[in-house]
Amino acid sequence: MFRILQKKLTAELSGVGIPFLAFAIALNLTIGQLANTLKVPLYLDSIGTVLTAVLCGPWSAVTAGVISNILAAAFGTPQMAFFIPVVAAIGAFTAFLARRGWFRRWYLVALGGVLQGVIAALISAPISAYVFGGVTMGGTDFLVLYFRSVGNTLIQSVMMQGVISDPLDKLATYIVVYLLVRNFPSRLLSRFSGASHLVPQKPLMTDDAFPRT
Repeated sequence: MFRILQKKLTAELSGVGIPFLAFAIALNLTIGQLANTLKVPLYLDSIGTVLTAVLCGPWSAVTAGVISNILAAAFGTPQMAFFIPVVAAIGAFTAFLARRGWFRRWYLVALGGVLQGVIAALISAPISAYVFGGVTMGGTDFLVLYFRSVGNTLIQSVMMQGVISDPLDKLATYIVVYLLVRNFPSRLLSRFSGASHLVPQKPLMTDDAFPRT
């Protein structure tokens, strides 16, 4: 099993290698911690995972997400370890969409982000409700408390919070990644194994691009 994973990762990361994976993990940790510190009602801790899924593939994206959550748990946010199934789903589903050309058009990116958010909410809601009682010390906790205060059950409250927060979070994440990828230089983008599934880059200007007099 480990050898299969190693081969998949080697194939997906050919041309960019481990440094890119490390960058994606650092991106997850940095932005996710910033969002958590500021208590914004979004997570923003999967930008590196989604970027890896789009540029490389599912195996490297899942690896980036899992390692990010393990490190986040080790560095003082232990609840992140319980949400590893969520980040695995994010990496796999995003790569599935990217390989079918969904990151070629902004409206497909937006739709994909919303769908990804719904999937993430369905997976994370039971974990949040039954392991943490709906309170994970994040910026979205106030929504859970509000829905509880108006008479909803715990699982209903967590699910409604997820259906509101997760699609918005993944929509923002997908759009950020889409804009990043669109502005990658062609020479850099060509080093990634997933480049063929993305928006075609503008061709380099040649003599033929200018009218002849």
